[in-house]
Amino acid sequence: MHKLETARELQHRLQTVLTTVEREFSLLNDNQLNWKQAPGRWSITECLQHLNLAERYYIRNIQKKADDLGLIQTAPVDQEFTSDWVGRAMLYIVDPKTKMKFPAPPMMRPRKDLEPRPVMTQFVELQQLLRELLDRAIYYDWNTTKLPTLFGNWLKVRLGDALLMLVAHTERHMAQAMRVKADPAFPGFN
Repeated sequence: MHKLETARELQHRLQTVLTTVEREFSLLNDNQLNWKQAPGRWSITECLQHLNLAERYYIRNIQKKADDLGLIQTAPVDQEFTSDWVGRAMLYIVDPKTKMKFPAPPMMRPRKDLEPRPVMTQFVELQQLLRELLDRAIYYDWNTTKLPTLFGNWLKVRLGDALLMLVAHTERHMAQAMRVKADPAFPGFN
């Protein structure tokens, strides 16, 4: 996998996410955004809030790493990027194509009393920030630059793997939110 090509692909995928949120969710009312298919299942708002919680952690770490490193190169240098076992495992867990369900860690589970509009606004802002950080990330070595994971500082993930994981995780829960909206019992506009 080449860094610059992968970065372009991730940018495109993030733009698709933002377009989907605007097209599919922005006109829904609070009742629709908070509707659940069944008890114990997540609403559209809860899917977005889970992403806000999880991605905020990684985005902050990417931002801190970028600030600490400063501008290393004046022009992006392409490189062959390879995932290590940590990256492959984390990507497998969050990949939208993975059929297994993995429970969200307790600290990443959304509260039940969420206001849909602020959650959606924060989600869009985080995705836009991730796109900006992706523009900066092409100046760094995706194989040697490492970030702590949610599991602690002892387990680090390569920058390239973190970026791939964030986008895949977003796509996984966007698909979940779209399944909520596509449910035949989904409420109409009142």
